[in-house]
Amino acid sequence: MVRTFIIVALVGAALAQTHPSVDNSQTAALVAPAAAKNSSESVATVAPGDAVLTIHGVCPLSRNPSPAGAEDCAVVLKRQQFEDLMKTVAPGQSSTALKHSLAKTYTDLLALESAAKKSGIDTSPQFLETMEWLRVRTLADLYRRSLEKESSAVSDEEIDQYYREHTSQFEEVQLRRIVLPRNNFSVSDKEEFEKKAFQVATDIRERAAKGEDVDQLQQDAYKVLGFDGVPPASKVGNRRRTGLTPEVSNDVFSLSPGEISKVEKETYSFIIYKVEEKRTQPKQRVKDEIVREISKQKLETALKSVTGNVHAELNEKYFGAAPEQ
Repeated sequence: MVRTFIIVALVGAALAQTHPSVDNSQTAALVAPAAAKNSSESVATVAPGDAVLTIHGVCPLSRNPSPAGAEDCAVVLKRQQFEDLMKTVAPGQSSTALKHSLAKTYTDLLALESAAKKSGIDTSPQFLETMEWLRVRTLADLYRRSLEKESSAVSDEEIDQYYREHTSQFEEVQLRRIVLPRNNFSVSDKEEFEKKAFQVATDIRERAAKGEDVDQLQQDAYKVLGFDGVPPASKVGNRRRTGLTPEVSNDVFSLSPGEISKVEKETYSFIIYKVEEKRTQPKQRVKDEIVREISKQKLETALKSVTGNVHAELNEKYFGAAPEQ
């Protein structure tokens, strides 16, 4: 158990360093279609109980090496054992390149493990402390994964309830906007220019509220302010509440189609929004988003129930004052 535990942990770390970006799509791009098909057919003929990796020179746990050494020993992994190892250290991946890399990494680590045991490192305080840390971290990770799996189970009733209670979250508006810069680097009096820009924006806003064309109004405002460049496009597209700052969102979503917002003062610009359409996205379109949000909330609740009553007391003489967040 100890051997399996430490080897799996080390294989995962080593594989992440030596083989960080291999995935099925990359492998497929490098292998000819015919060769890939032949490889797949070949793999299909290997039974779960067939040996796929034989490591000579290392003894299995059930056998001690002979006095002459471990040359006559071998560790054999069957297909099911090797694929279980892959699922642990490289979840969701099964490319040819990755399998070769994992076999090489596992072989090297078993060789190093054997040498380490001969040197007595496996009974050293450092090893025991490391194993305790790995044990705690692995148990915590496995438990968290189990909570994630449980939290991902979301019923249709939960989806319906969330949609009803958060309908405003799924409101969407189609917007156009007039954008006027608050600054002009070619003028000397920046403050005076900003006052002028705000007044122009206010006037333009009144004209927009009377139904004048948004693009034409923006062009007129640019001329008045002395800008020769082409104004930005007025079409913004569809926006949800989260796609706007809270202040602007509250203002815009209080409007009905055809209405104009007040002059919004943003970091570099004065902006006027026009709501062209307003609708609520249907439940089916946002179902995946709802499932993710419910799952997230469930996981946070589950984790809080575990960690909420556990707290640490630190000796400030040793740790010092807590750093600012």
